[in-house]
Amino acid sequence: MVGILAGATVGLITGILIAPDSGKKTREKLIGKSKDLKNKVTDSIDDVKKAYNKKVEAYAGEGKSSIDYLKDSLKV
Repeated sequence: MVGILAGATVGLITGILIAPDSGKKTREKLIGKSKDLKNKVTDSIDDVKKAYNKKVEAYAGEGKSSIDYLKDSLKV
């Protein structure tokens, strides 16, 4: 128990001493980076959705063309 407390204390003190910014600035940076990451993920998801929808539309168009061709070729 004492070892865990001593390790946690040493870690805490070390973190405080080597931290380049204040806690407020560190939190602001983390929030900013989190928002940037969220935006990048959202943009990536939107890009994937657009690509998926394009493929679906292309396959639907091909399917419709094939059905029309079969209908025309079966007419006697």
